[in-house]
Amino acid sequence: MYKTYDKIDDAEELLVSAKAKKRSLLADKITGDNIYKALVFFDKLYAQMNEAEKREFLSQLVDNVQIYEERKENGQWLKSIEFKLPIIEKEFTLSLDNDTQNECVVLMSKVEK
Repeated sequence: MYKTYDKIDDAEELLVSAKAKKRSLLADKITGDNIYKALVFFDKLYAQMNEAEKREFLSQLVDNVQIYEERKENGQWLKSIEFKLPIIEKEFTLSLDNDTQNECVVLMSKVEK
């Protein structure tokens, strides 16, 4: 009977340990809700960060930034920004040029017999 109680105690300890690990993993995991909350309070959050934290935050948010070699006539330097957002399943690119847009034009007509 004592062996059974020992097994129950061991199982309960493993369960408590597993629940603690799960809470830890969920706290570290970036979820859609966490990202939404961070974006809502972005100005306050960003103002509280030091320079190293700001760089780390931006490196996790932005994948690639393309700039022009020379400033455009309208003063624009940025060509495009690619984001790394875990809530978006496919690649998300924000282009600041009109030349990367894809358009499709279709002419449909009804043929009467």
